[in-house]
Amino acid sequence: MRIKALASVALSLGLLLLSSVALAQYPDESPGLGNTDTWVMNVHQTLDANVVATYVDQNGYASSYLAATIGPNWNYKFPASSSGVDSGWLGSVAIDSLRPIAAIAETIFTDVPTGDHWGASAFNDTAEGAQEIFFPSAVKTGCWRSLLTIQCVDTEDCEVFMTYRDTEGNLVSGSPFLDTIQSFSQETYDLWDATVNPNIPNATQMPSGWWGSLQVTSTQSIAGVARSHCCLGYSLAYNAVPATTATEIFFPAFNRRNWADWGGQSDWSSISVYDLNDSTITIYLNFYDGDGNRVLRFSDDIPARGSHSYNAKTTPEWPFDELPNPFIGSAVVTSTHPIVGCGSIVRVPSGRAAGGHYGFSEGYQKLVFPVAYRVKEGDAWRQWAGVSVQNVDPNNEITIHVQWMDSDGDVLLGFTDDVPPYASGGYNTRYSGGAYEALGDNWKGTVVVTTTSSAGIAGLILNQTVMPTYRYIAQYNGIPVE
Repeated sequence: MRIKALASVALSLGLLLLSSVALAQYPDESPGLGNTDTWVMNVHQTLDANVVATYVDQNGYASSYLAATIGPNWNYKFPASSSGVDSGWLGSVAIDSLRPIAAIAETIFTDVPTGDHWGASAFNDTAEGAQEIFFPSAVKTGCWRSLLTIQCVDTEDCEVFMTYRDTEGNLVSGSPFLDTIQSFSQETYDLWDATVNPNIPNATQMPSGWWGSLQVTSTQSIAGVARSHCCLGYSLAYNAVPATTATEIFFPAFNRRNWADWGGQSDWSSISVYDLNDSTITIYLNFYDGDGNRVLRFSDDIPARGSHSYNAKTTPEWPFDELPNPFIGSAVVTSTHPIVGCGSIVRVPSGRAAGGHYGFSEGYQKLVFPVAYRVKEGDAWRQWAGVSVQNVDPNNEITIHVQWMDSDGDVLLGFTDDVPPYASGGYNTRYSGGAYEALGDNWKGTVVVTTTSSAGIAGLILNQTVMPTYRYIAQYNGIPVE
C-alpha cells in the first residue's frame, strides 16, 4: 500500500479564502458572506516548522503574507481576520514549510438568509495536484447552487478544460469550457451566475433543475473544491477527486437516524458515485454496522461517465428502509471498473446543518485531523467533534491507536480500539464517555490515528458548533501522512 505525505519538502496549498464576500444571488436569495480560516498542523515529531501563508489573488499576485513557527505536532490557525486582505477578496492560500505539514480550510458563513443565518463548510488543503480531477456531484436548482473552485497548483499557468455531464452521462452543450488559471491561483465557477466567471454553461445549456458532474483536465497540475449551498440555510464542501484505477470507494460514516422526523434529531447521509469509464458499469453498495455486519447491499447500473446519487432520506423507501433506525455505520462501494465518489450528511433541526467529504479510494496507515473541538461554557456544550475511522480490510479486524493532542502537541488522551472488517469506530468528544474529560472544556486540538494494518484506514471528522443563537457543522477527511 502506498502512503501519501501531504508535504515532503515544500508546499501545502489552500484552495479558497472568502473574506466577507457576498456570493451571487440565488434565483431569489443570496447564500451569505464567507470567511475562511486555515488550520495548519506540523506533523514532524521532533522539529519546529517555519510556515509562511501566502494569500494569492485570482490574477496570481500575492496580496498578503503571514508567518508562524509551529512546534512538533502543534496546530495553528491562520484566521481570515488577520490575513491583511480587503473585504471582498477572493483567492487561494499557499502554505510553505520545509517540514511536513497538514492543513484544512474552515469557512464560516454569516448573513445566510434562511435558518439561523449561519453556516459552515470545511475541506482539505492539498500538497499535490493531478492532471484530471472529478466533481462527482454538482447542482443547479431553485434551491441548490454549486460553486466549483479549481486551483492551479503548478509553477506555470494552467489551461483547464471543463466537461459537464448530467447524471446519465450526457454532455452539457458547449463542453468543454476553457479557462486559464494563474499559477497557484484559483477560479470559482458559480453555476447560477456568470458574473463570477463567464466560462460556465448558460441557462439554455444548463437550465434550472440540473444535477450532474464535472470533469476537469489540464496539462498542468490542478486541484479543486466543490461547495454547495441550500436555500434552507446549510452548506457543504468536498475536495475534487483525482482520476484513479481504484474499484472501491470507502465512506467511513453513513447515517440514517429518525430520518422522517423533522421535529426531533434527524440525520441522513448521501453518496454520489461517478463512472470513470466509457461504458455502463454495475456498482454494488454495501452498508455495515459498527460490528462489521453487512446490513444492506444493493446494485445499480451507471451509464458511461454518469453519476448516480443515493440519499438515505429522499431515495424511494427501498432500499434504505431495510436499514435499522437509527443506523450509524459505514459504506463500501465496489465495481469491477474504476469509480470515484463523494458523500454528505444533513442534520436537522440542528440549524439545518450539513457537511461534505470525498470517498477514499484506498486506506492509509496514518491519518491526522488538524483541528477538533471540545468546548463548554458551564453546562452548555458549544463545540464538539465526532471522528469516524474505517477499517478498509475486507477480511481482518485491525487495531487502531488514537491520540488526542492539545495545540502544543501534548498527548492528553490515547487509546487503542479493534475495528472489524469494513466497519468504523466512532469517537465523540461529547458523547463517547468520561475519558474525554481529559481534554478539558476549552480544547481545540488535533487527532492522530495510526494502524499497522497493511490495508490501512479511512477517516472523517465532523465538528459541530452550537451557540445561543446559531449552530453549524463542518466535516472534512482525515489527511494521510507518513
